[in-house]
Amino acid sequence: MAHTIRKMTELISAYQFVSLPQLPLMRERLLARARRLRLKGTVLIASEGINFSLGGLSGDLEAWLSWLADEYGISDPVINRLPVDAVPFLRLKVRIRPEIITFDEGLNPGLVRTGQALQPEEWQRLLDDDSVQLVDTRNDYEFRIGSFRDAVNPAIDSFTEFADWARHNLDRDKPVAMFCTGGVRCEKASAWLLTEGYRQVFHLRGGILAYLQRYAGQPSSWQGECFVFDDRVSLDGNLRPSRRPVCAGCRHPHDDLPDNGMPPVAENGDCALCGRRFEPARLAGIRERVRQIALARQRGDSHLGPQGQHQKDHESSTA
Repeated sequence: MAHTIRKMTELISAYQFVSLPQLPLMRERLLARARRLRLKGTVLIASEGINFSLGGLSGDLEAWLSWLADEYGISDPVINRLPVDAVPFLRLKVRIRPEIITFDEGLNPGLVRTGQALQPEEWQRLLDDDSVQLVDTRNDYEFRIGSFRDAVNPAIDSFTEFADWARHNLDRDKPVAMFCTGGVRCEKASAWLLTEGYRQVFHLRGGILAYLQRYAGQPSSWQGECFVFDDRVSLDGNLRPSRRPVCAGCRHPHDDLPDNGMPPVAENGDCALCGRRFEPARLAGIRERVRQIALARQRGDSHLGPQGQHQKDHESSTA
């Protein structure tokens, strides 16, 4: 049995808010350990905690988690696990950040009260309560390809915009229920809402990924696909990857893109899909990237997928 488990390829996304000192030294140790275990993906560390998404053999991932617990007291992370045919990352990155999820550097969920974390079954029951303000805390492009039925879309381009939106749109006297991909954004946002005087705040523990694992193949309140920051691009309700086209320009998924991801850009640089204007140098870079991807496919090689394209967002929402 142990031999079988070790041979299974798996992806884990996890985070924990826990005080971490000596970050430069920790980074070097994490990098060395992950390399020794042949893991690929992204690890973010900050004084407030750790946030990572890594792929490898199950036994090696278990060794990684045990080592984190023994060496750094990271013994109770919120984890999502998913078997995969192949690791959807090409390389390993370990980076130090001011926050493991960019939002408010002065707010540390490990030191203040957070909202009530609900397991998927509890979350499903809560969705039947019409008095609850159900909020998707992810970015607009994530919401547009899938979300929970009747969820509110703040239409934000960055998580840092969520606080201002909440101040103007949420009722402090009504329950607020939030969700995101893996749970980290909501845990931090829930702490902020409580400091702002909101009375009842809930968040989905483990995020959408935990919910989809629980209700895969069953009737649920999820509609569409869940965007993920790797080569799978998005997952359907049964956790099957879509690998839908991702724009090589704005780096968001679009249904009307060709497989190579080249956006329909006019001579003046305006994109017909999103309206964004690309300067000549940027447009030349997009075209070169598309060309390199095509060459890699012709050779049968992997190329740098959405985990590189969405690096800024990925590094602030790994879990």
